[in-house]
Amino acid sequence: MRLDHFRRLRPLCPACRAAGRAAAPLALGAAALVQGDDIVEGVLVCSERLCQREHPIVDGIPIVVADIASWSAHQLPALQRRDDLSAFTESLIGDAAGPQSEFHAERSNLGIYGWAHWGDAARSGDAEGAAAPRHGGAYLGLLDACWPLLDAPPQGAWIDVGCAVGRGTVELARRGAGIAVGVDLGFAMLRVAERVRRSGRARYPLRRGGLVFDRCDVAVADVPAERIAYWCCDAAALPFADAAFAGALLLNVVDCVPAPLALLAEAGRLLAPGAAALYASPYDWSTQATPVSQWLGGAGQRGPARGSSAAELRRILSPDRAAGVDLGLVIESELEAVPWNLRTGDRAAMAYAVHAARLRRR
Repeated sequence: MRLDHFRRLRPLCPACRAAGRAAAPLALGAAALVQGDDIVEGVLVCSERLCQREHPIVDGIPIVVADIASWSAHQLPALQRRDDLSAFTESLIGDAAGPQSEFHAERSNLGIYGWAHWGDAARSGDAEGAAAPRHGGAYLGLLDACWPLLDAPPQGAWIDVGCAVGRGTVELARRGAGIAVGVDLGFAMLRVAERVRRSGRARYPLRRGGLVFDRCDVAVADVPAERIAYWCCDAAALPFADAAFAGALLLNVVDCVPAPLALLAEAGRLLAPGAAALYASPYDWSTQATPVSQWLGGAGQRGPARGSSAAELRRILSPDRAAGVDLGLVIESELEAVPWNLRTGDRAAMAYAVHAARLRRR
């Protein structure tokens, strides 16, 4: 975490909000490890005397969540995971843990997202035995296909909600944002993103099939690190002030959170009046991420949207507020089916048709 980013973002304590109090500013407490302009290890502390909640900074990533104990219960293995093991030793551990292990699931997900975000940087020899860059950089292809929906290039502060391993955040900074803030709840994903920011290298496992993985470790050029920040946060309870951002990316995140409407409401809260958000989703709902009752339009085909998530989004964000819900956002333009393909192995991929839209803060 760069100190100038902290001063510019002026984060607020989400624990205060969760307790029903006005969110108090966070102050920088002890800095245990500083490298140049980056605080690599330290703590942020709530300035409210009734709270005084500590939010750790680990590997340069501030972890700012309302319930750190609950977060730790799910994220502690990723937080403590060593990333200095050789590919050989990692393969031994992967074989021992087996295909049902959390270790295998984490490596598989990192490979899917890592290849989608940074696979276009890979060249022969970057991952021993890995396939040619099929679907490598698919995230950039999706972003480029949706980008014309925006009516102006990014300026000022933009937020990338559900940033995963960070390509969207980097692209925002490359394309003009004064500061691009990537937020995600998954620490393993953010560790990959932060490595790109601080070292200019993307490092992640890449699954060939079964328990067989390669390691990608590739150089990423033109990373404007001084204008990029990654924070570990809950997308439905972000630690930033109302109207703090001039724009947002909401790409392929709404079907990955427990409460999609809360995420959209939080985006509406954070955006300045008139600000735009670039939105996309394949609506690939899963009970592992989202309870069925929260699926947009997909909980029953007899409802107003007849099971269509895109139709439900249009209904909820209707300018006339006919749905009785005001999330502060309206849809201005759309793309119905943007192709997006994700590599899951040498011989396997997932193909999506993504619904994309430009949302506008009222």
